[in-house]
Amino acid sequence: MIGTFVRTAILTVFWAALQGSFSPGNLVFGVLLSYAIVRFSRPLFDGSEPTERVSTTVRPLRRLWRFFVMVLVFLRELVVSSLQVAKITVQPSLDIRSGIIKYPLDVTTDREITALSNLITLTPGTMTLDVSRDRSHLYVHTINVETEGGEEVIAAIKGTLEKHVQRGLGPVGPRA
Repeated sequence: MIGTFVRTAILTVFWAALQGSFSPGNLVFGVLLSYAIVRFSRPLFDGSEPTERVSTTVRPLRRLWRFFVMVLVFLRELVVSSLQVAKITVQPSLDIRSGIIKYPLDVTTDREITALSNLITLTPGTMTLDVSRDRSHLYVHTINVETEGGEEVIAAIKGTLEKHVQRGLGPVGPRA
C-alpha cells in the first residue's frame, strides 16, 4: 500500500511538472491517472498480482534509488565511452582492433536482458548484436578489444552496467 502511494505521488508530481500546472484540478487528474498506471502496471514490475503481499519485496524507495543509480552509472559510462571513441577517431592512425565477443549473462529476466542490451548499444563503441537462444549470452561488437576473448570488455560491463541493471530492474526478492 505504501509503495502504491509513493509511486502514485511521484508520477503525479511528474504529471503536474510536465503539464506546467499544479492547479487542484490538474493534481486530481494526475492522481487518478497515476493510480491507474501504478495499479495496472504493477504485475509487470513486481511479478505478483496486485492483491498479493510478498514479504521479500524490495521497498519502492529503495527500488527507485537503485534505478536512479543505474541511470547515473549509465550516464558516466556514456561520457567515458564517448571520450574514448573521440580519442580513437582523432588519432592520425587508427590503431584499433574491433571484434565480436560472446558476453556471458548473469541477468535472467527478459526485462533485465533487454535493458542491458539497450544500454550496451547506447554506449559509444559497443553494440549488442544478438542474444543466444538459451538467453545465457549476448553477442556484442566492440570497437577496441585488447585480448582474444574480450575479457576486459566483459569485466567492464559486468562491473558497471550489468551489476546495476540487476539491482535496479532485477526480480523482486531477497537480493541485496
